[in-house]
Amino acid sequence: MNNLVKLTILSGIISPLVVAGIISAKAQTQPESPPGPISAPNVTLNIQRSAGNCPKTIGLWWFVLPYEGGAEHTVVADTRAIADSTKLVSSTKQYVEFVSPLRDDYASCVGQTQGKEYNFYSVQFKNKQAYFRVDLRKIDAPAKEISYKTVAASRPYVRWAIAD
Repeated sequence: MNNLVKLTILSGIISPLVVAGIISAKAQTQPESPPGPISAPNVTLNIQRSAGNCPKTIGLWWFVLPYEGGAEHTVVADTRAIADSTKLVSSTKQYVEFVSPLRDDYASCVGQTQGKEYNFYSVQFKNKQAYFRVDLRKIDAPAKEISYKTVAASRPYVRWAIAD
């Protein structure tokens, strides 16, 4: 074997080891963040009240992971602020609905979220319950699909993706 081939093979083996060592050393020097409260939701939906005692807003944690030609979205609705439990009641590849029985202080609420900016996320209040929906049919894109839905920590949790 000539020296160039040996050097190429050797660098192919050593390079990943060096990178792994640098990453490992960097991870070990990073201070751990102290445990603390969960940060506040990063999206707020306003509620249009029709009757009863309603919350003024409902918060969402919405995270986006972009990739070439699209993005993966994760949304968690902060229903714990108004209800103690949540259940998944209906879903398709482009639509999902959760229901949360409202606490006594909001049980009289009749209303819904308003706004056009995030119209694919909605909450409707009626019959002593809050209905959280993710409706991808309201998004104009050729490829979109709900890939995962569940209840996590008594909150609706949905992961969905969109592509060009």
